[in-house]
Amino acid sequence: MGQREGIKMRINDVPFQWTITKSNWINTTEFRLNASSYSVDAISVLRNIEELKKKCSVSLLGDFSDKIFYPPRFKRPYCKSGEGILFLSSREIFYLIFEGKYVKTLEDEYIVKPDWILITRSGTVGRVLLTNKLFDGIGVSEHVIRIIPDTNAPIGYLYAFLTSYFGQTLIKKHIFGGVVDEVEPNHIANIPVPLLPESDIKEINKKILKAHKLREEAQKLLLKAEQMIYTELGLPEIDEDDVKYFGGDLGRIVKSFIIKASELNLRLDTSYHLPILKEIDKYLLSSSHDVTDLGDVVQDVFIPTRFKRPYVNDPNIGIPFLQGSHIPLIKPFDIKYLWNKMKNLKKVIIKKNWILITRSGTVGRVAIVRDFWNGGGASEHVLRLIPNENINAGYLVAFLSSMYGELQMKGKVYGGVVDEIAEQDTSLIREIKILIPPDRLQEKIGNLVLEAYDKRDEANIIENDAVKLFEDRLRKMD
Repeated sequence: MGQREGIKMRINDVPFQWTITKSNWINTTEFRLNASSYSVDAISVLRNIEELKKKCSVSLLGDFSDKIFYPPRFKRPYCKSGEGILFLSSREIFYLIFEGKYVKTLEDEYIVKPDWILITRSGTVGRVLLTNKLFDGIGVSEHVIRIIPDTNAPIGYLYAFLTSYFGQTLIKKHIFGGVVDEVEPNHIANIPVPLLPESDIKEINKKILKAHKLREEAQKLLLKAEQMIYTELGLPEIDEDDVKYFGGDLGRIVKSFIIKASELNLRLDTSYHLPILKEIDKYLLSSSHDVTDLGDVVQDVFIPTRFKRPYVNDPNIGIPFLQGSHIPLIKPFDIKYLWNKMKNLKKVIIKKNWILITRSGTVGRVAIVRDFWNGGGASEHVLRLIPNENINAGYLVAFLSSMYGELQMKGKVYGGVVDEIAEQDTSLIREIKILIPPDRLQEKIGNLVLEAYDKRDEANIIENDAVKLFEDRLRKMD
């Protein structure tokens, strides 16, 4: 007895998780022996599903789908922006403002349609998106699984399930791969979906579809604001592909150009002298509106110093902490929480109507803080702009997000391995040229941006409520 107790004590003290699984669960998982397929969370959810079968219907996800698939790999025939079909990577599908490359031709199996459910299948596995009308006719990477729902399928409810703790656990249970994590369509099709009472399904479905609609409206507002930067300010749309390089087409490959020694300004990095930046200066100076430096329309431009990050698991004793990767997303994933009693917490807090800009890695992505992020924190890899009261913060976001702002920011980049701007000296950012139209025009453009971010945040709140409702009702049935 004493020996068994000693063994039990040692098992409880080991620095890893362990659990007990049924042999028939191995039979239903392709005879897989990798530990992640039988994690504590996975076994717990499988046991919950078995109990739920006694109290409600449980169907397979494939039963709600016409087809679950992803297309094969292909060689991408890239072309100039706007001259082909927009093609999005598995990360770009989650951007609030679409970013991607254009390809000359694309087979139909790469094109997605509205109201499909997309799931990332490799690398970062299990992120879920419900496509809207803006996706119609756009190409999506083969690293994304497509679920084409049946005509009468409750797509909002299915989305809430897949986004929930239960759905995410069951997706990740099927991950395989020694170097890159992956899942396959047959894994997704065979995920069991517990069906709550009809009234709960309708309520959850309605909430998700409302959030879905708000996100689409937010994206349309931002597209409209971006277009107005050109039409209302009288600026021509520009593209780096239109720049003429030294040496013709061969020179374009390496971006070869000539610059005078007097124009170097003690900078020998290519990005600082790209010909497109001269075009931008020319168009801005020829505008009928005033031109000024960004530093003249902001109270402050700064980043916090590097610091040790004491994360907590309980949101009640922490604040949400944004990384640079969260800035362009339509909804945040994998948010961590900083301990709200940490030293110098005030230095990382972000406030309403502050503008956030990614300043390392992928430089120049812009967002604005509204009520949803107000009082949260952000990494030192995110630059903060505090606009003056005499400029519309939404307009400033629209201008900086346009090619006129984005290319100027990228022209300030330095770094041999990781691109960066404004480590401590923010003077480079302050030098960015901004057009200042009349207040009426600023508000016309800027209020669209503010409304868009408010709709995005409202959508995220509604979705979180719907997923929580699903999880709470499911646990009550267990």
